[in-house]
Amino acid sequence: MSARIEPFAWAALLALLAAPVAVEGRRRANLEARIPVGPREAYRTLARSQTAWQVVDVRPDLADGFDDSHVPGAVPFPGCDLSRAPAAARDRIYASVPTLIVSRTGAEPEARACLSRFGSARVLAGGMEAWSAARLPEDAGEYAPPSVKAGGGCL
Repeated sequence: MSARIEPFAWAALLALLAAPVAVEGRRRANLEARIPVGPREAYRTLARSQTAWQVVDVRPDLADGFDDSHVPGAVPFPGCDLSRAPAAARDRIYASVPTLIVSRTGAEPEARACLSRFGSARVLAGGMEAWSAARLPEDAGEYAPPSVKAGGGCL
């Protein structure tokens, strides 16, 4: 009889131990979302090939913002509104991927509001203005999805 109960006892014990880990993970993600990431730290993180951050640019105007300059590899997501994103960018925005949110100054309400759209996200401190002031690499022009044959690296 005990051989039949043992697997259930182990499953219950694992569930009991997993609950605090899940709660702690959620607490950590919420804390990280409140702490902006500086441009140089973001650059170092993005430059590592093992890092799987997506970069979304939430500046509301593509023509005067994203097209002029943006973080290399960024996906335009104007105002955090999927319907305003270019058609080629809509299927490249993933809610489950760690995300860096770029706005003009990092203090815009749409940048903070966009945090809840992603499971793990952080705002770029100082926004694109701080990225440019730090003289970090920038791209310009309309959004084009990355080419498979290009290797995927952008920094």
